[in-house]
Amino acid sequence: MISPERKNIEEILGGTRVKYTVPNYQRAYNWGMTELQELMDDLIQLKSDQSQKLFLGNLIFDVSNDSEYQIVDGQQRLTSISILFIAIREHAKRINEIDIAGEIQDNISIYSSTRGTNQIKFKVAENIREIYEFMADPKWDLSFPSELNGKGVKRQVNKVRPIFNFLYSSLETFNSNDLKGFIESLWDAYVVVIKVENTEDVFAVFERTNARGLDLNIGDLLKNYIFSYQKSGFEEKWEAIVDNANGQLPRMLKYFWVSRKGYIQQSKLYRSLKEYCRELETIESNEEGITIFVNDLLLFSQYYSAVTDQSKEKLRDWLSDFGLNSIVNNEDYFDNVVRVFQALKLFRVSQPIPLIFSFFVNYKVHCKSPDKLVKALIAIEKYHFVNNVISGRVGNEVERFYSDLAPKVFDSDKPIGQNTSSFLDKLRKKKANKEEFTSNFIDVITYGQKNFALVNYVFDRINNYQTKGSQYVSIFRPDVNYKKRNYNIEHILAQSNKTNYNEKDQERFNEIGNLIVISRHTNSSLGDLPPSEKVLKIESDKKHWGNLRYMDEFLNDYRDDFSNWDLQTIRKRSINIANDSYQRYWNF
Repeated sequence: MISPERKNIEEILGGTRVKYTVPNYQRAYNWGMTELQELMDDLIQLKSDQSQKLFLGNLIFDVSNDSEYQIVDGQQRLTSISILFIAIREHAKRINEIDIAGEIQDNISIYSSTRGTNQIKFKVAENIREIYEFMADPKWDLSFPSELNGKGVKRQVNKVRPIFNFLYSSLETFNSNDLKGFIESLWDAYVVVIKVENTEDVFAVFERTNARGLDLNIGDLLKNYIFSYQKSGFEEKWEAIVDNANGQLPRMLKYFWVSRKGYIQQSKLYRSLKEYCRELETIESNEEGITIFVNDLLLFSQYYSAVTDQSKEKLRDWLSDFGLNSIVNNEDYFDNVVRVFQALKLFRVSQPIPLIFSFFVNYKVHCKSPDKLVKALIAIEKYHFVNNVISGRVGNEVERFYSDLAPKVFDSDKPIGQNTSSFLDKLRKKKANKEEFTSNFIDVITYGQKNFALVNYVFDRINNYQTKGSQYVSIFRPDVNYKKRNYNIEHILAQSNKTNYNEKDQERFNEIGNLIVISRHTNSSLGDLPPSEKVLKIESDKKHWGNLRYMDEFLNDYRDDFSNWDLQTIRKRSINIANDSYQRYWNF
């Protein structure tokens, strides 16, 4: 019987002689700054309020060896906490709290200066193991060597050093009392520990709980199943599959399934994939079936990697390797496909990924013109901008629709063009109405550091509306650093005028109605000039806006307003852009 226990971090990593290990079948350690920032924010918030305790989710341990527990689930959290202990130890030394440093070391290893031994309590994942154990030594000097014991560790250093530096710098301002309060918050953070002793128990826990982070086991279990065939080349292919998933293996596996079979609950995914493997095994033989599965999964992972990346080259390579040269060799088709995926990444929307793969498969099989394929992809982009980015609806409101359609498109004996009209009609019916869109647009598309990409995206699509026969002018360039881009965002009514307005009215300065995108060199020359003088300077030479086609319409429509550009004018233009965006630019 499986009995969950509540334990805090001190009980797990404190004085106990039990060691923990990440088994080799587990995926690599891959927590990034987002997860670390969330953890640190929670702990720092609670360090001055010991009445509240931080819940860190479930941990699952295989306890068949009672002196060394294998971590079935939770290695990402435990590894991050262990690196945090090292950062705490080093900060304690930095502020001359040697006793605290020694106490913290007990959470990292069992160290004996007499015997000259340092028994690490936690054997972390292989991708950072050597550098972690080097850092775990209490005499560590904060160095990050490129080689340890004759083995190159540059990759390990590149992974761990920014994580340690972030954690170490986060503690920089802590005095002794701050540090003690923080340590108590960390020690008191608690988890629900589930101990298992065999594979059956792992399956039982996996099927019956929806704990945070548990779905990571899907990849581990699938890897074990694939490797059980002991077929040459599977290890290398699996490593490539994991790398291509970029830390999102459970999601990628789900999308692989959806592209072929349709909607599925995450909790049922592993068993369904295993049954799918067995279904393929009936084709030739056991080995042939599993080979087909692994190769198909590898192909999908290459697609997933290409479309979730910002690189045009990576997407070009995948399309070419997949045999879609009619898209690759046509600059207009290819650039449209790139822009769709860049936009979806900006929107943080991934639900269309399996359906789009099915579209690609259908197109490849039936070899028809890419026109309707590209039209469908652009419609998907526009739909998610309207519904998710602007109207604030959740991305998964259309997930079931996509999931039901994906296998039909994947297996269809008809070209995609015969499905496009029906697909677009159904997507239009799900689109937010004009009032919902316009009422939110003005509040969402505003100037601000976090919104730079979104504002550039909006002006990009406005400027290139109906560009047939004209060169596309790329304002939104996520693959290029903002400081190196050709265009900047300019306030028509300069921000220096904010001091003349109350706090509420100051917000109007950042509305889209007060913004233009202009060449970087022109932007730097406009400074705090009044709107009328800015326009005179811009119009003095066509080079100031060059091929920014939207500027012609803007200058004509608001010519009578520049001499008295005020908050009312800003709001009027914001409303006009919102209406045009719904009726023209993002209409499909």
